[in-house]
Amino acid sequence: MVKKIRLIDEEQPEESSPTEGMPAGNEWLELAKSMDWKLWEILQLLQRVEKKLEVTAEKETKDAKTKK
Repeated sequence: MVKKIRLIDEEQPEESSPTEGMPAGNEWLELAKSMDWKLWEILQLLQRVEKKLEVTAEKETKDAKTKK
């Protein structure tokens, strides 16, 4: 089976500038602030999880020692 290929000379669309559609300077600042806040919340959450895991690990090691 043979496929037909059509060659059409089309005008290439103009390339947009890299900054087109991007937020303005103030919007970048607000975005950075919200990202920073979310990262801070994630850090606090992970620290709490780590603390609970340490307590659980310590409890398991104490239980293992008392069983011997």
